[in-house]
Amino acid sequence: MHVTIRHNVDARWAGILCGLASAVIWGAFPVVTRLGLTHTALDAYDITFIRYTVSGVILLPFLLRHGLKGLGWQAIALMVVGIGAPYMLVVAFGLAQAPVEQFAVVTPGSMILFSVLISAWSFDVPLLRKEKAGIALIVAGVALVGYHSFASSQASPSAYLIFLLGGLLWAVYTVSSKRFSTSALHATAIVSVFSLAGYLPLYLAVRGAHLLQAPSWDIGVQAVYQGVLVSIVALFFYSKSVQLLGPAIGATFAALVPGAATVLAMLTLGEKASTTAIIGLVTVTAGMALTLLRRPRRTSPSSAH
Repeated sequence: MHVTIRHNVDARWAGILCGLASAVIWGAFPVVTRLGLTHTALDAYDITFIRYTVSGVILLPFLLRHGLKGLGWQAIALMVVGIGAPYMLVVAFGLAQAPVEQFAVVTPGSMILFSVLISAWSFDVPLLRKEKAGIALIVAGVALVGYHSFASSQASPSAYLIFLLGGLLWAVYTVSSKRFSTSALHATAIVSVFSLAGYLPLYLAVRGAHLLQAPSWDIGVQAVYQGVLVSIVALFFYSKSVQLLGPAIGATFAALVPGAATVLAMLTLGEKASTTAIIGLVTVTAGMALTLLRRPRRTSPSSAH
């Protein structure tokens, strides 16, 4: 029993470290994406093509070697739609219309809410009182930014709805990767390779060699960050965190993304966060802390091996 409890504690800390690593990398995602959309000749279609061409090619040998491991087409479709090319297109369109601060609060925050709701329905996962309080704070923070988006003439209501859709898609992946995937790297390979297979023909048919007109430096920055760091490294760590902690708790690491993204946007893009966004950011982060800072559940004697 003591060995099982210690194993559970170690697994929890491993999950926390994986979640933190993914949050650090993903914190710069909206900044790098918006930088590419607003300061280069690239658009949402180009950045999506770069992201999954690079990651898909890198992970194709792994997937060919290990196969689908029994995953059906329904599972693959849910995972790819959740955080593959469709998700990337959705958030890129939103980032082309609105500042990073709006994405940084709405998409990760709503993803946590949707993940908890879907998990409760799919897995019948009970939540502790602190976890429920944390989720309530996250909802309040997202709702505050939503109110600002629809009430302020400077905010973008359409982008807010797009970012909510992005949160829902991300939640679909979060729950699906827990239910269907056999390993974090396998889930990452599934998303990257099948996004490449589905998106590459469509992009080439419509755009052809359009991407070659962009400066090689702009393409290279997006290729390294989107194709390697975000699509492979961060997604692997995130998937591992979800597997170790469960979708409801693993998802809360996305709440670290708002703070990192907002600060980076101020430093690199000169975007000054509004007072409403800052309040929403603090509220969402507090919700994350309440959800994470708890004692791990003990394993009953009957379940020890």
